[in-house]
Amino acid sequence: MNWTQTARNFAEQLQQLSDESLIEKLATKILTQIYELTEAKKRKRALATVSKEIRKIYPNDEVSRPLYFEHTESKDGKPPIYKHIIFKKLTLTTSDWDAVAPDSNREVWLSQQQKNTEVTSQPSLDNMTIHQLNLEEETQQTLEQALEHSLMPLDEFIKQAISVYAKTITGKARKHSEDLSNVPTAELLSDAQWTTHPGRASELTKRAIRAIKFYNANKVGDNADRWCITQSAIASLTGSRQSTIKKILERYLDDISSHNQTYGLNGYSNRKPGKDITEEVDLVELIPNGVD
Repeated sequence: MNWTQTARNFAEQLQQLSDESLIEKLATKILTQIYELTEAKKRKRALATVSKEIRKIYPNDEVSRPLYFEHTESKDGKPPIYKHIIFKKLTLTTSDWDAVAPDSNREVWLSQQQKNTEVTSQPSLDNMTIHQLNLEEETQQTLEQALEHSLMPLDEFIKQAISVYAKTITGKARKHSEDLSNVPTAELLSDAQWTTHPGRASELTKRAIRAIKFYNANKVGDNADRWCITQSAIASLTGSRQSTIKKILERYLDDISSHNQTYGLNGYSNRKPGKDITEEVDLVELIPNGVD
């Protein structure tokens, strides 16, 4: 059954109607076809397809229109949501099915409803409602709005949300374990693809420490020209936030302290009028990559 084309036909029929009773009859006709031509587990999807085509012509709105009704009241500063009146009837409820199902199928339908009632204590995605999710009020309102915009049944929305979030988490985990030592320093500093990488700040901090140590040991001979390894110095060389660097430096405290003590360096050592560490210590030149 090609519900997309059928849904478009129903939407076109709806455009010709302005009488509420005729619109209700069309809704009943739609539900009847869904019930007769679609197996139970696919009815939500079929109805969602029909609803989507109707909303292309009659989208939900925040202001009242002819043949619209207030579906969601204004609350917490948010405007109300108005829908076309066909959606008063166009829902998959027990009463709807009881009204439109052929007599020969009525017992089957009622039997299925009884089974659904018996398992409500252990809902599945197919029959779950928003209220059964036990969400906080604000979260529930956000979900309801998202469902309105997506035109998706709740179960499909949950499945897609899980898929997207799972990919995000696994993607971040994969990045955390990724070795950046072979990425050139110039690329790590300026290439946009690395800007949000979770390992970027740590890798650049490690290289900045090496750069300052190399500079102090090999590029200058006068202590006045040497730089103390500090949080602010690393931030200047890497462009990372000091709050982020502070946590990373905890791993290298002994090494940093030993180096600074070797040359008698402290915070005052970096007060060099007219000099900037970024102009003196060339991180890209001194440490072109992260390979030791």
